[in-house]
Amino acid sequence: MSFKKFLPIAFFFISFFLLSFKLSQSVFFEGDLARDLYEIEKISFGDITLLGPKGSFGGIYTAPYYYYLFLPAFLLTGRSIKGVIFFNALLFSFIIAFLSYFFILKFKKPSSLLAPLSLMLFPFFIFSGRNPGNGFSHIPFFILFLSLVYFFDINKFNFLKILSLGLLFGFIISMQFSYFPLVIPILLFLFFIFKDKRSFFVFLCGVGLAFSPLFLFEIKNHFIMLKNTFVDRSYLSFVENKNLPHGVKLSKNPFSNLGFLFNQLSFYLNFNSILIILFIFFSIFFTKKTRLKLLNFFVIFSFFILVFLLRFQYSFHYLLPFLTFLSFSFLITLIELKIEKFILPVVLIFLIFNFSKSYYQKASRSYDKVGKRVEKILAKNWFKKDDKLNVLFLRSDDAPTPAGFEYRFFLLKNGYKTLDQFSYSISDKLLLISEKPDINLNKIKNWELSEFNPSKARSIKTYKIDGGVIIYFLEK
Repeated sequence: MSFKKFLPIAFFFISFFLLSFKLSQSVFFEGDLARDLYEIEKISFGDITLLGPKGSFGGIYTAPYYYYLFLPAFLLTGRSIKGVIFFNALLFSFIIAFLSYFFILKFKKPSSLLAPLSLMLFPFFIFSGRNPGNGFSHIPFFILFLSLVYFFDINKFNFLKILSLGLLFGFIISMQFSYFPLVIPILLFLFFIFKDKRSFFVFLCGVGLAFSPLFLFEIKNHFIMLKNTFVDRSYLSFVENKNLPHGVKLSKNPFSNLGFLFNQLSFYLNFNSILIILFIFFSIFFTKKTRLKLLNFFVIFSFFILVFLLRFQYSFHYLLPFLTFLSFSFLITLIELKIEKFILPVVLIFLIFNFSKSYYQKASRSYDKVGKRVEKILAKNWFKKDDKLNVLFLRSDDAPTPAGFEYRFFLLKNGYKTLDQFSYSISDKLLLISEKPDINLNKIKNWELSEFNPSKARSIKTYKIDGGVIIYFLEK
């Protein structure tokens, strides 16, 4: 086996070990992951959808590619979370392997291989590789896109390859709208690279095709998402920062948020982000390579767009597209300027010594724990498979995840369908899981519970399971 073939394989196994070690026990089965697994499970039983998870902006949903991407692995593992989490780790490991191949092919020097090793140890990469979700699983595809654009002469691509490149970018941004700050910079980057501007429009056609499921849904439903967002003005919840739990309040003056933003970027890089951004900025004036100059200019441009947009609303996963773009640009620049052998060893050693063991801690709300709880509930024989059953989950930390998708997932796995989170008013039976002890059902200010109206319940059964969790079963 040649050296070039051995290295990607070695990089793959190193990365996969890092990302999969104690993975099953450390993944928190709650929130978005529980919701996504439940949706994937419904698809596996034939409930096809044109929509992915709901975006933060107004009433617009993302494309459903994330669900269908993980569906085969989910089915192959018997509808288990293991198929999803390990497939996600595989995606991140494959991109590290591909990068090692691209780097040795392009730069032809062993020191360049320190770059993919460094990327593999950045906190945002490790965290995302161990936490599947539409907010994280896009990263390998974006790295692949950046690699294709930077390492290859896209002017030599034929019509089909350019269209496919556009589809790839469209797939990424339609799956996660936090790419919006990067869209204009990347499109401008490609516009300048394409010598024949007709190729750029072919690329745009590919991007548009990726949004086909959303276009089809809108046509079938009389443009309900656009009406909800702009006519009913639900976009104001994003602008006014009202639709995220425990949302961070940022200043309307974008420059006042720079300190906060730099701190957040530094945390997920494990390095001073100000120094990295300044390095990329000044490299524009030192490099003679047009493609690198353009790449770094648009990284800086995307940073200012990000600063402007985050004054409306902030969540840490909004930073992941830019962190990926920034990291790729930073590592490429070090190699192109021929200073990687002086800086990357220091970066790598620093990342190794500051590697957090918290990635491998046991999750308090684990997949197995929730599964065992549902088994105990089903053993009570409180409800049948054809009942109008709904689920409500009250967490101890008041996180707004009342639908309890983690419990719906296991109920469906056992053949029990539940009514959706908008149908509490027509539900005859309610399974309420509470992490709060001794609650008064009539005093809880909760839209879902008020819709069900517990005062109409003819019987209420209770059952203490574990860790102070109490199950209430209400039957009208």
